[in-house]
Order: sequence, then structure tokens, then C-alpha cells
Amino acid sequence: MDRYMIISADGHAGVPEGGYRQYLESKYHDEYAEYLKGYPPGNGAHRKSLESLGGPVFGKKVTQETEAQKEVKAGGRVGAWDPDRRIKEVEADGIVAEVLFPDGSLQNNAPFFASSMPGSYPYELQAAGARAYNRWLADFCSKYPGRLAGLAVITIHDVEAAASEIQWAKQAGLMGVIMPASVGDSGDLPFYNHPRYEPIWATCAETALPLHTHVGSAVPDYGGLPGARLIFPTESSWFSHRPLWFLLWSGVFERYPNLKMVFTEQGSTWVSDILPRMDSMYNGLFRDIQETLPLSPTEYWERQCFVSAMFRDRTERDARHDIGVTKMVWGSDYPHVEGSWPHSVKTLHNALEGVPEEETRAMLGENALGVYGFDRKLLEPIASRVGPTIDEI
Repeated sequence: MDRYMIISADGHAGVPEGGYRQYLESKYHDEYAEYLKGYPPGNGAHRKSLESLGGPVFGKKVTQETEAQKEVKAGGRVGAWDPDRRIKEVEADGIVAEVLFPDGSLQNNAPFFASSMPGSYPYELQAAGARAYNRWLADFCSKYPGRLAGLAVITIHDVEAAASEIQWAKQAGLMGVIMPASVGDSGDLPFYNHPRYEPIWATCAETALPLHTHVGSAVPDYGGLPGARLIFPTESSWFSHRPLWFLLWSGVFERYPNLKMVFTEQGSTWVSDILPRMDSMYNGLFRDIQETLPLSPTEYWERQCFVSAMFRDRTERDARHDIGVTKMVWGSDYPHVEGSWPHSVKTLHNALEGVPEEETRAMLGENALGVYGFDRKLLEPIASRVGPTIDEI
């Protein structure tokens, strides 16, 4: 095929303006109505997020520049909750399929911040919000089977309930799981190396649903203090990286060799830094760990882990061999302001021009095809119609 099959492993979906109400158990409707009051008119960030960061993450200039794009002015972001519009927008951007995450601090997000701010609402409400989001998402993805890979949100205060929700997600056709990136710091829940989480790892491995962390999940409350909105993006990726070493050093990857883990929208070059350091520990002063972990950190990474790149520039491209060409997937981040939509082909050309075709195919589509189990026979005809040509990338 003379075109690339591009799969975005980082998209965002959710419905605003109280759209989860029909999916939420009726006993929580009053709390949901109160929760929605925290949003300003339109679809801005929730009061809790604004109070933590001292204002919106992005300033007025960036927001105005984004809103001025003709695709945005034409309503292109409606694809966050309209599957027909979504397919139209991503096909125009050269993409044949997507992996879908919740939508940050906006109304589109899972109710009660189920996916992003553990403990910001009572856990019972957050679990109900996760279930409502997951059921909405399953309906959303069912409109285009095999092209929209939804990720189930789980809350982790009740691990048996989380395991049951993962089983439900598998039966409902969802194709992965997203968990809070960071726990343990507040003292409310233990770190991920605690045995209590074993049912979650076991169920993800059993169902073959990849486990994910995403940037911006479970970061601290910054109290609206000076610099908070820049401190947040500076360090939020680190919180999303942490499950790698918690799960690896505590033996989770050894116990569950079929468990796949994907690190999304948190950069990728950090992998080429942390793995050599962990390998040095494994082979050096801490080599006694080899008695219980027969593989090195790099070997566990190569067997079970993946990282999503955005390829905004050539930095990630130049590090691809240290990260692992077969370990990288790509995401447009549609419809977020920091993503490459609606100029993904141009962005990828600027970053990947000169990369061998086989490597480009792997990072832009083939790797994701394997991680999520997309159907090649379904996607290749679509790629032959909407995918960019070899020369365009």
C-alpha cells in the first residue's frame, strides 16, 4: 500500500451539559446536578481545577489562536461527543482509528472527576461516575465498531469492584483500561506496589485489556499558589511515569507476563533515560533483585510496555531507537488544543521526514494495531482512502 495506516493512540471523548445523567444511577442525580454547577457557562474547566491551578491551564492568547482555526470555528471539536463528526474530522486528518480517553477537567470528563482527581469527591460518587462514563463510551464506540477503541475508567478504592468493571468493559467491547496515575502520596490509598491491587493486574492480564496512565491524572492540589498553572505541566508527566517502576520493581510484570501497559501523552524520551538507570541498579548494587526478577528493566519494557509519542518536533524521533521503535505509538490528542489536529500530516512530516518507511509504519499504526487488536482487514481499505501518501510523511 502506498499510503500509511495511521492509528491515533491518544484521543479524547466525552459528552457535556449533563449528558451522563441517563447513564448514572438515579440516586446520584442530585449530586451530579450539584457537580455540574462547578462548571462555568460553556465548556470551561471546573471550579476545583481552576482553584488548584489559579486559573485555566492555557492563557487567553493560545486559546484565541486555537479558536480562530477554521476547523474549530466550523465545530470540529463536536466530535468529542458526536461519533459521525468525529470520524469525519479524523479521516480528514489522515487517521483511520483511535484510542479514546476521558476529557480532562471539562464537562466532557467522567463525572465527579472519576478519571483524574481521586478523592476530590467521595469514592462512591467517583465509582458511579466511572460506570456512567464507561457505559456512555461503549455506546459511543459502538457506532463505528473496530475504529473507536474506548478505554474504561476504573476507580481503585474498591479493587474487587474495579476488577468487575474491567470484566464488564471487556464484554461491552471496550479495548483498554485507564487508572489514576499516582496514588499513595495523600495516605488515603497505598502505592501501587501494595498487594491489594493484585485483582486489577490479574484481570487486565486475563482480559488482555492494556492498562494505561495518562498525563494530568491524580496530580496534587496546587492550591492556586503562584506559578501553579506552569508547575502542573512541568511535573505532571512524572506522576504518570511512576507506575512503571512501582509495577516493575514489585514484580507485577513478572507475575503477569501478558499484562500490557501504555504510557500516554507524557512524552517518550524519558524512557531512554530511566531504563538505563534502572538497568544499572539491576546489574549493579541492587543485583540481588535478580533472584526474584529474572529479566532486566529493559527486558520487561520490551516485553510488555509501550509509550505514546506526539512527534511535535524531532526530539522523539531522534530517540526512537533508545526507546524502541516497536514500543512507540502515536497520538493526535484530538480535539485538545495541545494536539496536532487538524494538521497531523504536516506535523508528522516535519518530525518524521527521512525516517525509514518501515519504522514510520510501525510507530504510526502497526504497533497500535498489535497493542489493541485492531482488525487490519477493516482498517487497510480505509487507509487506502484517507491515509497520507509515503511522500506526504
